[in-house]
Amino acid sequence: MLIDLHVHSRHTQGCALEVRDVLRRAREEGLDGVVFTDLNGLEALPEARAAAKEEGVLGLVGAELVTDHGHYLCYFPEPEKVPAPAQLFGTPPWPVREVLARVTALGGAVVAAHPYDKTIDRPCGDFIFTLDGLAAVEGLHARKRGPANDLAIEAADHLNLPCVAGSGALGSLDELGKAATLFRRPVASEADLVAQLKAGTVHCVAIGVTPQPAEAARRGPRRDERGGRGDRRGGRRERR
Repeated sequence: MLIDLHVHSRHTQGCALEVRDVLRRAREEGLDGVVFTDLNGLEALPEARAAAKEEGVLGLVGAELVTDHGHYLCYFPEPEKVPAPAQLFGTPPWPVREVLARVTALGGAVVAAHPYDKTIDRPCGDFIFTLDGLAAVEGLHARKRGPANDLAIEAADHLNLPCVAGSGALGSLDELGKAATLFRRPVASEADLVAQLKAGTVHCVAIGVTPQPAEAARRGPRRDERGGRGDRRGGRRERR
């Protein structure tokens, strides 16, 4: 199944996308489903449940939480039972280690969202190598340009974590259908999604992108694009 794991709706400040319109466009683009990950909230849940039935496409809900070290996509097996993030953590930005611990304690899965995105306040960057409890890294965010995606993929490789992908759709329905995550087994609920993320049986997929020549694909980002490395303690693991 192809599912866009990172989509916003009108419940994210600055976004005007209607839940129903997003699901309709996702179906037209050939996606099997989307996950609404509005900023710091799960408010899209009732609309997504109703619209998914009418549009005949999977509509799930998670949240993109803002922390003191980057943004994180959080998925819960039973989002209906999860308190609002403000009730869980107080006023954002929240301590990233607390977010990881609380979401994991609730049975959820946490994905580092565009960790090398310098357009946001307090990006994660190499701090990702000090974190425990991540299920995956967003290696492909369709709206990001430059080395951000390449560095995220490299970080996932060092951490021995799977990469996922999403459009990050925010400003236009035209942003949908550019990237998605391939799930090996059927997904019918947030619980199914969380289980497969934790099992690592997922792959990021770029849609409608012409592959790079072999030489360009082998050539990673230049050292001067990367900036300095941070502390990797506890982060770099043996490759399986």
